Amino acid sequence: MRTMAMALCGVLVCVAGCSPVGAPEGAIIREYHGTDPEWIEQAKKLKEAGRLLEMKEVKAQLRKSSCQLSLPLVRSRPLSGGELWSLARNAHVRVGYYFLCSKCSKWHFNVAGGYAITADGAVATCFHVVDPQNMKEGYLLAVTDAGDVLPVTEILAGSRFTDSCIVRIAPDKPLRPLPLSGRIAPGDDVWCYSDPANRPGFFSRGMVNRIYQHLHPASSKERYPVRINVSVEGAPGSSGAAVLDRFGNAVAHFSAVSVHGEKPRSAGTDQVHGSETVMVFHDTVRAADVLALIKP
Repeated sequence: MRTMAMALCGVLVCVAGCSPVGAPEGAIIREYHGTDPEWIEQAKKLKEAGRLLEMKEVKAQLRKSSCQLSLPLVRSRPLSGGELWSLARNAHVRVGYYFLCSKCSKWHFNVAGGYAITADGAVATCFHVVDPQNMKEGYLLAVTDAGDVLPVTEILAGSRFTDSCIVRIAPDKPLRPLPLSGRIAPGDDVWCYSDPANRPGFFSRGMVNRIYQHLHPASSKERYPVRINVSVEGAPGSSGAAVLDRFGNAVAHFSAVSVHGEKPRSAGTDQVHGSETVMVFHDTVRAADVLALIKP
C-alpha cells in the first residue's frame, strides 16, 4: 500500500465575475488559464508603493504565538445550502505570495485559501500557506473573492505544529467574518468553498468522517496534532479554506490530502486490476486550534 500526502497550496488562476439576471450575484465564476492580469497589476502597484510585507519580515513575525481579537458570536440557526454558500463566499480571502521564484527570473502569483474571522481584517489560514518557501524575493498579500488584491500588514499569530495562522490584512471595507466554533462531531454535515486544482469558487458538501490523532509507535516523544477528516472536496489550492457547519460557523480549515493505495495497470493497456483500493482522505485543522492562538 503506497501513501502519498500533499499540502493544498496552489496557484489560483481566476476571480469571481458578475452573474446574469436571475442568478445569485457572484454565482458565475470567470476562470482563467493563467493568473488574472488585473491581480498582477494590483500587486505591482502595492509592491512599488512599499505596502506589501516582505518574506523576511514574514519569517520573523511567524514567531508570534498568540494575539488578542474580538470575535463574532457563534451562530445557532440552521441555514440553507444557498445561505451557507453566500456566507462562505463572502468570508473567503485568498492568501499567498507575489514572488520571484528560485528557478527562473519571472514573477509569479501563488495563493491558497483563508477566511475572515473579524470585520476589521483578521484572516485565518494555514501556517504552510504563509511560510515562504523556494523564493528569491516574495511579498505576502491577500485577494478577496471579488478580485481585490490587498496587503497583508502583519502576522498576528501562528503555529507550525497545528498548521494554523492568523494574519491581518488592510481591507477597503469591512470584511464579513465567520464565527469560530469548536463544536464538531463525526457525522455532522459540513460545507466548503475553495479553489481546488485551479477551479475557483467550488462549493461542496460532505460530512465529518472522523476526528483523530496519529500516534508514533516507536517513540513516545513524537507529537502530532489532532486532525479532522471530512468528505467535502479539496485539492491543491484549498489550503486554509474554511469548513462550515450547518449554522455557518467555521469548524475547521483545509490542510492536506492523503491518497492511500494504487490500482496497478497491465503493461501496455488501460486495464485496471482490483488488487488495491484507492481512497482519498482530506485532512483539516480544527477551529479549536485557531482559537488557541487567540487570548481571551
